[in-house]
Amino acid sequence: MVVDLGRVGVWGHLDSLSVRQLRAYARRVEELGYGTLWMPETVGREPFTALGLLAGETRRMRLGTSIVSIWGHDAETTRMAAMTLAEATDGRFVLGLGVSHPHLAETLRGHTYAKPLTRMREFLAAYRSAVYKGPIATPEPAEPPVLIAALRERMLGLAAAEADGAFPYLFTPERVAWARGVLDRAAADAGRPPPMLAISMPGVLEDEPAAAREAARGYLTPYLRTPNYHASWELQGFGPDDLEKRGSDRLVDAMVAWGSAERLRGSLADLHAAGADHVAVIPLDANGVTEHVPVLEVLAPH
Repeated sequence: MVVDLGRVGVWGHLDSLSVRQLRAYARRVEELGYGTLWMPETVGREPFTALGLLAGETRRMRLGTSIVSIWGHDAETTRMAAMTLAEATDGRFVLGLGVSHPHLAETLRGHTYAKPLTRMREFLAAYRSAVYKGPIATPEPAEPPVLIAALRERMLGLAAAEADGAFPYLFTPERVAWARGVLDRAAADAGRPPPMLAISMPGVLEDEPAAAREAARGYLTPYLRTPNYHASWELQGFGPDDLEKRGSDRLVDAMVAWGSAERLRGSLADLHAAGADHVAVIPLDANGVTEHVPVLEVLAPH
């Protein structure tokens, strides 16, 4: 399936906004010309429900999950939710799936986090075969695109061979270029066209280094406690000193774009040049909260 997400989108937890503000935010994001609005699943709003609230507030922009955890939903309910949102948005919904993290799967949800690649492969097969007898979205295609959160080679290969693309997270441009090559080779081996590669870019509109890095650390700190991201960053060339406490300046500067509007646009261009089809901007305020409209205004496609 050819997936058109637009060159630039927006990603955010969206939990700092009331429902009224959330609706207004989605309208503003679409007005600015962004192609897709993405919402994750952690311990805040349930994303299928929240995106359903936004289906009637938007007309052109895609709405996507990035990501929902396969430990939190069975394949049948996921297919039902995805098809319902595809219908509600006239085919604008995108399903992003991920294996999440051990502490979220086990401590919060009571599952056993084991063999994540095998579990994702099994989940995709069950999702594709799940029964759905509800109304079908128009226009075609009726089936929403499926992207997989992938940090390593085998999960990227699965995304290329059995889904519509990948949505890695917290990658340098060099790692994006590597992921582009992995995806394209895996798709060619499976006899499929090049898959979608979506990536995110946290951004802080701030020239002063200390203030910019403080905002960036406000956002990155939870990820610094996560083994999956530690492993990913080590593969990107970062060492133990970079991952201690709140992260080194080197790590922060690589993971979060900051500076003037021109500098943020340059960082966005670097990710596209590295092979990303779609870049979802994460607009950070001074505290690292992800709904800062001024960042979106200076990077707006329109």
